Amino acid sequence: MEVSYLNRLTLRQIDVFLAVCLHRSYSKAAEQLALTQPAVSSQIRSLEDVVGQALFDYIGKQLFLTSAGEVMQRAARELKQRLVHLEIELTDLHGRLQGSLNIAIESSAEHLLPPYINAFCEQHPDVEVVLHVVNHQRLLERLRDNLDDLAIMTQVPEGRALTYTPFAEHKLSLVANPNHPLNQKDSITLIELLEYPILLRESGSGTRQIFEHFCQQQSCVIQHIRQMGSNSAIQHALNSGTNCAVLPTAMVSGAISAGSLILLPVQGFPIRRSWCTVHPRGKHLNPLTKAFHKLLHRAD
Repeated sequence: MEVSYLNRLTLRQIDVFLAVCLHRSYSKAAEQLALTQPAVSSQIRSLEDVVGQALFDYIGKQLFLTSAGEVMQRAARELKQRLVHLEIELTDLHGRLQGSLNIAIESSAEHLLPPYINAFCEQHPDVEVVLHVVNHQRLLERLRDNLDDLAIMTQVPEGRALTYTPFAEHKLSLVANPNHPLNQKDSITLIELLEYPILLRESGSGTRQIFEHFCQQQSCVIQHIRQMGSNSAIQHALNSGTNCAVLPTAMVSGAISAGSLILLPVQGFPIRRSWCTVHPRGKHLNPLTKAFHKLLHRAD
């Protein structure tokens, strides 16, 4: 049987290739890998010689993946992930869990996940947990590219090959500072609320999408949006003025208890959703991922 030419590929070439894909720059890839730029260039040339096709196009000063490069990127990611799974499975045979667990979460889950992660690391001290905090849209892209062992999100879209299981409640509340003009009202309609500025995240944010969908269901239009880059920035911006915001209840509970923020009694709030563990359908879950998944759902 003829030996495939791809057997001449080396893991070092794969590592260098993925670094260049990530940074779209030879110099930045070299910095990440502690190599010289000529060494990175040499590894990519050797890889292209093995493959027999160019992996990158150089247009102007920008680096773009060719069609062959895109195929190679998918295969390289799968190979590296499988090697990680192999290491975890081998250590699991010795009766302990060891290795790295990559988890991607929506930014609204920042206050939810740390207690779970701390408990997991106490049980498995040899495990390193790498947490990627992104917005809803970016999380969907990471799921599409199979970049993580597990994702945590709300609003799992239909029509995608995803497996998901709810494990915790997600509540969104409308909050403002105590001097807000609506503070003294016992009940507030959505129309009344929307006369005031609403602080919201970017359009790819899950919280924003939930609120916009809620308004659409009520046939209401958001009139005054002030966009900010993070939930923390929104909370700080509520210290004064007539702004209000939709934020995770778990995030603002301390500020509400301290009296620096108030809950606005808007009809239909709080909005309740579920946090879900999500992964591509058919994905092989390694022992680390299975153990963390079990911990999340056992705590429910």
